[in-house]
Amino acid sequence: MGRIVSKIYSVGIAGLAVIAISGCAGVDPWNAKARIPVTPSAYYSSDDASPTVESAPAEGPERLSQPVLSATREDGRLTLADCIRTALERNPRTRSSWQTARSAGARVGQERAAYLPSAGLRAETARGKSVSLDSDKENDPRNSYAAGIDVSYLLFDGGARRARVAGAEAALMEADFRHNATLQDVALSVEESYHELLAAQWSLTVAEETVKRTQYHVDLARARHTTGVVTRADVLRAETQRAEAELLLVQARNGVQTARGRLARGMGLPVHTGFEIAELPADTQKEELPRIEELLDEAARQRPELRAALARIEADRAEVAGARAAYWPTLSAGLSAGRKDTNFLPDRDEWSVGLSLSYPLFDGFERGYRLERARADLAREMADHADLLQGVELEVWTSYWRLIESAEAVEAAAKLTAGASESARLAEGEYKSGVVSIIGLIDAQTAQTEAERRLVQSRLDWYTAKAQFERAVGLSLAER
Repeated sequence: MGRIVSKIYSVGIAGLAVIAISGCAGVDPWNAKARIPVTPSAYYSSDDASPTVESAPAEGPERLSQPVLSATREDGRLTLADCIRTALERNPRTRSSWQTARSAGARVGQERAAYLPSAGLRAETARGKSVSLDSDKENDPRNSYAAGIDVSYLLFDGGARRARVAGAEAALMEADFRHNATLQDVALSVEESYHELLAAQWSLTVAEETVKRTQYHVDLARARHTTGVVTRADVLRAETQRAEAELLLVQARNGVQTARGRLARGMGLPVHTGFEIAELPADTQKEELPRIEELLDEAARQRPELRAALARIEADRAEVAGARAAYWPTLSAGLSAGRKDTNFLPDRDEWSVGLSLSYPLFDGFERGYRLERARADLAREMADHADLLQGVELEVWTSYWRLIESAEAVEAAAKLTAGASESARLAEGEYKSGVVSIIGLIDAQTAQTEAERRLVQSRLDWYTAKAQFERAVGLSLAER
């Protein structure tokens, strides 16, 4: 028997050493990382077997210290896709949600570990004095030394392990879909900032053209004043209009810089980073949209927030199962082998093999309250999911009609601008011929500038409404 114990003792030490070395190497025997996106910018798909995160590039200050902007256009201007890709790689929100998913994946492996036996080494030393109660003889104090291996395995727990694993897997699913939602939110924010920068540049063009036109009016009024056709008041009114146009030009230039800083911030870059963006078509086109019923169904399937809410429901169901498992007894098997003696290197073998059955008779009603709380949490999550679904439907409905409205507004603003431009052209000719006064010319010019600014705003509203509509339906802006 001593040889058997010695062999178990030696094999156990070797096995524990291998396990310890493997743990330090960061192995993933449960493949818990397989469903985590490989990088912070990767999109999770529940139907796709994604590679593990071990192939992902290291995240840290060294990797993110220098801004890296790669334009796909030959002229070096960043397209919308370039900006979104940069944001998904560098924005702190995507890295944070990705690390949350990695943490949830590690928890899955942590909970699955309960299906394996646990083993550990022990070593102890003590000095003491024992007294025999059957006689008056007292033993002298002596030293004792012991070393051994303890192995235990949980055979039955009423399904508690299974419930914890199911809850961890549901939490991982939720974290993955939360990561998808973060990607889409970041992409939407960048797209809106991109369109705002474009609109600011369009407004700057309008302001520059307005300054040129008002300067021409000043020159025209001065020429007519020199010939005695008009009074000095016409020149002053024209100069006032030019000063107002120059003020709007200053504001437009500052608006471009402010919008560029917001876009840089959305991409995770310093606000002072210099870059230029590519133009988008100024003339928007009406799109043939699917029926609203189809869009509502698509949003219910695609929105990552809804799928994350369903994962939370599964996690709460697992919590209910775990609370019910607490009413079952637990059965464990144990094995202990080692040596004990009064010598520093003990050579007397000891071992034990046994089963352990435990069942709490009274716990202060903790199990009952835990089950009641788990059921209430499950009912709450189901209600929250229903509320979220209604909110998504309203968001899709609102963004659908806003997109239609903004497309019609672009057409109306284009007609308004064309009419105002023609009116300003006619007013300029009539002022030259003396038919209208400088006030009529200034009014026509002001109406033209206002119409052009409204056209810029309507185009911005259309692009923004389109981006928000796609996000509401659940289209992945992050995959552009």
